[in-house]
Amino acid sequence: MWTNSELKQRAKSVLNNFGFWTPFFATILAGFLATNSSNLVSVIIENPKYEYVLERGEYPPALITAVFLVMLFSFIWNTFIGYPVMVGMNRFFMENRISGAKIQSLFWVFKSGNYFNVVKTMFILNIKVLLWSLLLIIPGIIKSYEYYMVPYILSENPGISTKRAFEISKKMTEGEKFDIFWLGLSFFGWILLGTFACGIGVLFVEPYIQTTYAELYQVMREKVHGLGFSDYNELPGFFSEQA
Repeated sequence: MWTNSELKQRAKSVLNNFGFWTPFFATILAGFLATNSSNLVSVIIENPKYEYVLERGEYPPALITAVFLVMLFSFIWNTFIGYPVMVGMNRFFMENRISGAKIQSLFWVFKSGNYFNVVKTMFILNIKVLLWSLLLIIPGIIKSYEYYMVPYILSENPGISTKRAFEISKKMTEGEKFDIFWLGLSFFGWILLGTFACGIGVLFVEPYIQTTYAELYQVMREKVHGLGFSDYNELPGFFSEQA
């Protein structure tokens, strides 16, 4: 059984032992690369050139085309760049808890030999969550926590089948979903404090949050190993020299 305070204490030890600044820059770079570019749509819509016609309920072909192209670019970027970087960030923080990690780990998926498997699995993950959310909000939230460990599983074994990744994540989060939700909620005070610091403070909190979640995944993988649901051939661990 794990507790929030236990995971956070472990995270603080990791940051004290292996440094804060590399994780700090890693989260900034990963956030930049994985950011959904669809917010460009609002920039286009708020353009004074279109403001008047939109107020009249008109939708010029040029505006529709611009919005479509931005959304298409956003989809392609998130799928083929954002998802692999997200998995790479998980890899970074899992390596970092052992002996420190290098920024290059963010791009580990691209040279793992299983790039398209990671992209496919992450795409299916997001489609599943979206479809469950369209049914009802609550089932979507529950499923998002059921699938929560899939990106971590891929960061440990990028060649694992999509079906198996979901199976392991489901077993890991069985009976743990509310606790994972509560862990995320426990960072609210830090995030709020960081927001008050001109929003920049949030950047300094993120390495602590990600390091804590890395500790959570370590507990979850020990759980499925202990249950015999997985083994070290399937989830072999994280070693920087493999990156």
